[in-house]
Amino acid sequence: MICIKKRFFNLNRLLLLPFGLWLEETKFNYFQATLFCSLIMSSIVFQITSLFNQLQYIYDRLKDRNEIAIYNKYGYIAKYFTTIVITILVCGLFANSVIVYWPYILDAVMPKNESYAIHTMKLVTKYFEVSEKYYFLVLVHLNAACTAGLIILTGVGTLLISYMKHICGMFEIASYRIEQAMAIELLHNFDIKKFIVMQKIICAVNIQRYAMNFIDCFMTTLEGTVLALIIVTVICMSVTLFRIFQIVSLEEEVEEVILHLFSVLILLVVMFITNYIGQQVTDYSNHIYIITYNASWYLAPIRIQKLILFLLQRSNKIFTLSVGGLFTASLECFTTLVSASVSYFTFMYSIQQ
Repeated sequence: MICIKKRFFNLNRLLLLPFGLWLEETKFNYFQATLFCSLIMSSIVFQITSLFNQLQYIYDRLKDRNEIAIYNKYGYIAKYFTTIVITILVCGLFANSVIVYWPYILDAVMPKNESYAIHTMKLVTKYFEVSEKYYFLVLVHLNAACTAGLIILTGVGTLLISYMKHICGMFEIASYRIEQAMAIELLHNFDIKKFIVMQKIICAVNIQRYAMNFIDCFMTTLEGTVLALIIVTVICMSVTLFRIFQIVSLEEEVEEVILHLFSVLILLVVMFITNYIGQQVTDYSNHIYIITYNASWYLAPIRIQKLILFLLQRSNKIFTLSVGGLFTASLECFTTLVSASVSYFTFMYSIQQ
């Protein structure tokens, strides 16, 4: 008997076997897979730890009570948002478990000639060729995998959004320091308090620089992943819209439309939240320029005006979260991505016609 795995897939085996991803159930293979996963996880943990250390370093340098309050405010906002998302996730997972497992519970409690889980079985047989006695095990496996994936995505997503909210807090602290430095009473008594004014302006520039460096490090770490996710999201949106059109036009199972509409809704919400957070970072960065420009800098001596001019030049450049130079996180980018998804959907529809 000729083994096609050895004849046609030997090169693929060479690539996947060192990482324990080849179809061989041996103890050494399991060890390789575990080691490979550990290497990936350690890399992710190192990057997350590095970002956490930067945030902690900035927080430890804050001495002013109002600045600490500003930083804490955005930390609590991020925590509150995470709590809401976790609550929605738990409710969704509970509802999904009820929908999936309730028919089997009814079969055990109140059996009848036709199984309550007939629709669930049809869904399984539509995508998998398995024996009837394994339907429930396949469902449990799929449900567990989807649950784990959703929890991980939610954890990572809320963590990244929390990072961005702390960045907004840093920019607001920079604006607060400029307002304090350019207070009228300080400028009128500049000869006495010139050191205080200069120190506050320097501190404002420093925390703005910390925020920008943090974002640069953040984007450098995740730029490739985020770019791939954007492309995949647009493709998923287009394909899902096309599938909805097929179901409606061919008058297939209408229940499937609800599932696809729910998927589109989730994609839209995720795209909107990420771009809205990016828009907030840009707005808070621009707010530094507005605060500096509207301050009574003209009352300050020439030396201070030079510092203010430097700060204006630094803040005048629009600071954005750019991904690969192709996408900029903003509300405009959100509309662009939605338009692109609809355009690809219409393109697929025209090809089908």
